Amino acid sequence: MIRQFLDSDLELVIQSGFIYVPLLFDPSVDREIHTPPPPDTLIRMNGRVFVRAVSVESLLDTYPTIHPESFEQLRSVCLQDYPAILQSRRMPVDGKLETILFQVMPHLIRSHKGFERKKLTEEEILDFLESKISVPASRYEAASEHRDTDFVRGALQELEDRGKPVSPINECLISARKLGEWIQTAVRRRIIEEEKARLQQALQPRGDWVERHKRHLAVLLYLAGEGSLEVDGFGFCRIGSTGDYLIFKRTGEYALKDYYGRLYLFPDCRVAISTSGPFKPLVMEHYKHPFLETHDAGQEICLRGFTSPAVFSGSAMIRALEEGINALLYGYSSRRRNGYHNLERMPNRLGSLGFGDSPLVGPTDYPVIRKSHVLDVDFEDYRAPKDHPKIASGQVEITNDFTP
Repeated sequence: MIRQFLDSDLELVIQSGFIYVPLLFDPSVDREIHTPPPPDTLIRMNGRVFVRAVSVESLLDTYPTIHPESFEQLRSVCLQDYPAILQSRRMPVDGKLETILFQVMPHLIRSHKGFERKKLTEEEILDFLESKISVPASRYEAASEHRDTDFVRGALQELEDRGKPVSPINECLISARKLGEWIQTAVRRRIIEEEKARLQQALQPRGDWVERHKRHLAVLLYLAGEGSLEVDGFGFCRIGSTGDYLIFKRTGEYALKDYYGRLYLFPDCRVAISTSGPFKPLVMEHYKHPFLETHDAGQEICLRGFTSPAVFSGSAMIRALEEGINALLYGYSSRRRNGYHNLERMPNRLGSLGFGDSPLVGPTDYPVIRKSHVLDVDFEDYRAPKDHPKIASGQVEITNDFTP
């Protein structure tokens, strides 16, 4: 919504650090504006009335949240202009692995103690990872050799030499499009200032920081070398020798019920997204489910109303993974029997060509296209009694109990 607003030619007024938008006119609004409003709520310019909306500073502060994909693109393009920054970054990992570690992972293991509170810093995340993995001594030795303060000083000097302050926005009448361009320029400047702060911190002569930095560097060197990790049901693994990864999250065991109220105990499954695209959730193992066409590994999950992201970003990977997991756990309706298959075996129509040609039953609200050569999948081996110990104890949840 805000992106569309900033891409428009709507005229705005900037005054005292706030954005004022045109006030829509109708008789009731006309009566209200003649009643003295709170100070600075309304202003008049060129015979038009404008109402205060939002501060410019708040738009800058929330830009990474409001436009996460745009912010990542801005950050990437901005840092490309400063090669020394990219070479001096203390993380010896590629951009995709960095996104996985510092954006995707913290979101998907929020249930872990410490991840429920405020947003963690990169240092806190690396402390957590160090407590979960066994880093060999060779990685700590390599980390000591990796640190080069002279190079950091060179990168910082490049920022000082080439950095240009952003002119403050004047109090004036301005188009939303022009304001959007100024905001992007200001965001780029903030990215540079953040990099300067990071480099200045790296040069602080505190012994404890240097030691902690070496430990964090060892963790990153280890992960970059191994190319894989699994912690608390979240993980990733490198795809061959490329710079791309499969990011996955485990569903854990869960139970679904069929039209007759019978229960089916589904095993744990890794739902994954490939960072090389297309950004659609798939299952890593051989797995069967009403939303999977066959019983093979690597199948894309059938999703309703999901448009896969066009650009790689942390938020895009999180959204796609959650869509896939939610579809498996909560998407199947026992009443509507939606998906490629039904949990209970449905009889073929009279005159059917045979096993596998049974018609779809219920609304086809998932984008299902049955192929004549696809056999029905049998879920009888997943059948479980209602007093199954895991279900009766609440260890395993019946996830489609309230699916309409």
